[in-house]
Amino acid sequence: MNSAWPQWRGPDRNGLCDWLPVPPEGGLPLKWEVPLQGEPNAGVAVADGRVLVADRDFLNQFDRFVCLNADSGELIWQMIVPSIGDLDYGNSSRSTPLVHGDSVWFQSAFGNVYRCRAKDGQLVWQSNVISQYGAGRELVWGLCSSPLLSGGKLILNPGGRQSSLVALNAQTGELIWSTPGNDYGYGSFITARMGTRDVVIGHDKTTLGAWDVASGKRLWSITPEESDDFNVPTPLVDGNRVIVATENNGCRIYRMGEPPGSPPELIGHQPLLNPETSTPLLVNGLLYGVSEGTLYCLKVPSLEIVWEKTATAFHSHASLISDGDMIYLIADGELFVFSVSEESYQELGHQELFRLGTPIYSHPAIYKNQLFAIGKNQLRCFELVEEEEK
Repeated sequence: MNSAWPQWRGPDRNGLCDWLPVPPEGGLPLKWEVPLQGEPNAGVAVADGRVLVADRDFLNQFDRFVCLNADSGELIWQMIVPSIGDLDYGNSSRSTPLVHGDSVWFQSAFGNVYRCRAKDGQLVWQSNVISQYGAGRELVWGLCSSPLLSGGKLILNPGGRQSSLVALNAQTGELIWSTPGNDYGYGSFITARMGTRDVVIGHDKTTLGAWDVASGKRLWSITPEESDDFNVPTPLVDGNRVIVATENNGCRIYRMGEPPGSPPELIGHQPLLNPETSTPLLVNGLLYGVSEGTLYCLKVPSLEIVWEKTATAFHSHASLISDGDMIYLIADGELFVFSVSEESYQELGHQELFRLGTPIYSHPAIYKNQLFAIGKNQLRCFELVEEEEK
C-alpha cells in the first residue's frame, strides 16, 4: 500500500499510486501539521518513514532541506546552506527531493546539488551545475526540474551550450557525460524504453527531445508551432506514445518512430488543454488535465473531449493523483475526489485542506495511508481513511 513517493510525481513520475480511499463525510482527518520557515515550491518526497522537504529560511538567505518523521512530523535532521539570489516567485527550491536507497539528492533553484545520507543528513558531495556546466545567463525562475536517476546516473539540465543535459555519477558527483544543446526549460524529465535503449524525454527551452541515457546523445527533437512556451508540465509516456501539454501549444500526442530514434509523428492535438504548470494524468486510456478553470477528460490517442467540468480551483497549478479508480485533484487549498469515468464528472468527496484560495505550488505526496501537502508555509499530514459503509 503506497510504499514510497520517492521523487517528483511518485515512484514512476506519472502521478499514480496503489490505493486511495473515498474520504468519509467529514473529510480526511488531519493527523499532524508543522510550520515551515519559507513557502516551498518543490514537491514532497516520502520514503522509509521519512518526509523530505526543500524549505527556505525566515531571512530568505538560506536553503533549508528538512527530514521529518512521517508518522509524527518530528524533525529528524535539517541541512541549512547559503543560497542567495533574487528570482521571480521566490528563491526556494523548485525541485522535488529524490530518495533512493540510503541517499537523498536535493537541488536548489540556483543550481546547487547535494547528496546526503537519508538517515542523518550527512553531506556526501555537493556541486553547482550552473557554474560548472550552465549557460551563465541571468536566472529568472531558476532551475526547476527535479533530479532524475537512471542506471546509476543523476540526470540534470543546467542548460549550458555544451552541457544542455549532464549525467553525474549519483554516488560521487563525477561527470559521466554532457551533451550540447539549448538553454534549460522549466519542466522535469522522465525515462522510457525506446527499442533496446533507455532514454530521457523532456523539454529544453524551445524543443521536446529524447536523449540516450548511456551516452547523452540526442536522438530526436520536436519544435512546436508556437514559440515562447515555458515548458513546465512533465511529459507522459504511454507505450510508444509521448503526451505533452503546454500553455501555447495545447495538448499533443506523438507516436514514436520506427526505427527507434526517428522523429515522432503527431497523431493527436487538443488546444483547449493548455496548462501553464499542471501536468496531466493518464489513467486507463483517459487523460485528465486542468487549465483556465476547466477540468478536461480526454480520450487517448485522439484527445477528443469526453467531458469537462468548471470550477474556480481548476487552474494551472493543480496536482492530480490516481489509484486507477479515483482521482485526487488538489489546488487552491481544496481537495476534489472524483471517479475515473468516461461518463461524466462524478464527485466522491470535497474538502478544505487549507484555507480556501491557498496556493499549492508544491506537489503533494502519498505514502502508506497518509497524504502530505504544503499550503503556503504549512506542511500537513492527512490520514487516508475510507468512508464507512452505511
